[in-house]
Amino acid sequence: MTAAGVPLNRRRLLAFMGLTAAATAVPTPAEALELADAQKLVVDNREPGVRIIGARGEFVGARGAYYAPPVPYRQLPTHLINALVASEDRRFYQHFGIDPRGVARALLSTIVGRAQGGSTLTQQTLKEVYFKRQSVLLRKAFAEPVLAPILELNMSKEDILYVYLNRVFFGGSAYGIEAASRVYFAKSTRDLSLLESAALISLLPAPNRYNPHRNLDLAQERAHRVIGQMVEQGYLTRTEGDVGKRQRLVVAPTRAAWGGFHPGGTQVGWFGRRTETEADLMSLVRSGTRTVLTTLDHRIQKAAEKHLASALERYGGPRRIEEGALVVMRPDGAVVAMVGGRDYRSKEWNHVTQARRQPGSVAKLFVYLAALERGMTPEQTVSDDRLMVGGRPVRNFDDRYLGEVTLEAALARSSNTAAVRLASGDLGAVRDIARRLGITADLSSAEAGDLALGTYEVTLLELTAAYAALVTRGVPVVPYCVREVRGNDGDHLYARVEHARGAVIRPQHALAMRRMLARVVRDGTGRLANPGRWAAGKTGTTSGNRDAWFIGFTERYVAGVWLGNTSAATPMTGVTGGGLPAQIWRAVMVDATKG
Repeated sequence: MTAAGVPLNRRRLLAFMGLTAAATAVPTPAEALELADAQKLVVDNREPGVRIIGARGEFVGARGAYYAPPVPYRQLPTHLINALVASEDRRFYQHFGIDPRGVARALLSTIVGRAQGGSTLTQQTLKEVYFKRQSVLLRKAFAEPVLAPILELNMSKEDILYVYLNRVFFGGSAYGIEAASRVYFAKSTRDLSLLESAALISLLPAPNRYNPHRNLDLAQERAHRVIGQMVEQGYLTRTEGDVGKRQRLVVAPTRAAWGGFHPGGTQVGWFGRRTETEADLMSLVRSGTRTVLTTLDHRIQKAAEKHLASALERYGGPRRIEEGALVVMRPDGAVVAMVGGRDYRSKEWNHVTQARRQPGSVAKLFVYLAALERGMTPEQTVSDDRLMVGGRPVRNFDDRYLGEVTLEAALARSSNTAAVRLASGDLGAVRDIARRLGITADLSSAEAGDLALGTYEVTLLELTAAYAALVTRGVPVVPYCVREVRGNDGDHLYARVEHARGAVIRPQHALAMRRMLARVVRDGTGRLANPGRWAAGKTGTTSGNRDAWFIGFTERYVAGVWLGNTSAATPMTGVTGGGLPAQIWRAVMVDATKG
């Protein structure tokens, strides 16, 4: 990647001369020597940004500056290169890095306070790498005139174009031509048409003004002007230019959210924000691109988005459902899908991790585990008769009372009276089990009715993790999204460390709960969640149909679904945990386990 015939010692001498002249811009001799290394210049001193990578290695999204993998010079379309040179530096192949007349004009304009171009592509490349935050006057008067010829001596014209096109800002959080191609046209640089290439090059002088997502007509008009410059300078015939202008500029829908770009859709923004919080990414992102390797399974994420959105679109209006949320994790806590609400771009509030709502009968998990720890078995009986607590009746959802029933049958039909009686047996044990399984609500003053009927507040994430402990045979589960964070050069900045944890529930009690919860799905209140293979779970509906839940698991996945309204005081119409939430859960699990 160096210019032919330039000895190494000469390059070093020239680089040190440039360093001396531009000491305020290039701080170390090592960086001056990088003027001979195109690959290094492509990644050095990048703007801060985060790349989110899924569990299968797929690109999920970007936060801040979005840099796609660089495109080799030989794979850049010829019409893209020609459009750049014709528009930005028509004497690029003749000059030695600077255009004296252009430099003079630019300096004069800077002194009198007017914006004026004049920098060559070589100078603009240096600016992109080193001088973005330096004084314009010092840069144009001292640094660039010395370093631009050195760059030309050290690297070929093709290498300079390679560095520039893979670094420059194109608007829309996109840095580099490949990122811009994906953001604006949802395709690779290699597949750009003449008009698309001209449209991207036309962004360089004013990326926000000519952004085709903001003003398509202005972007197309500017692209036609670039094509005209290509014809004028002989890069295209007039006929080729006319054909290019007749092409249709079709811009991809904007995928901007969470301050970045998400090619698969913006609903993944909730997962992206969670990764930022979990690994404290912003403290790591001081400069350059940080690559975050995550647990997200793109296939399951899309299934979760599709089924939740479909349910809300179909039933949201008639049943007065404003919001919904869904999370899927592996039994070890690796979150593979997260949808925090109806529309990330309109409301970034995450109903998986931030919203604290009453769990209703889903909280009976802790009551029944406490009963098992007291020595009861699923076959033992408990009274399902009518019950008064504190002068108020405890009612079953269907207003039916069956007398003595087994614990397994009581859980399957979600008996409220049976659960309150079981909780009364040892309030401290119920509170302790909830705490052991990760519930952070203050339950110190919760009475039997509160514990059995779930009138305290929890998040969907912690409740789903509590159920995951049944799959791990009593070992508590800590949800996580980030596996590793790497820097520009692949150096490891963060790596998740799995700490050994002992069981907080005896394996035999976890297995007994699994059996009882499997009956809930097989022939209890969770029948609509049955995915056609072994599954277990629990329904939950709060007073006045304000919240509806289904939390369940298979051997491979644990998932939670919540439906409700932004205001906890606003009821839904006829929505229960055994209805729509169970159906959504089933649909996602069927898709997740295909193949």
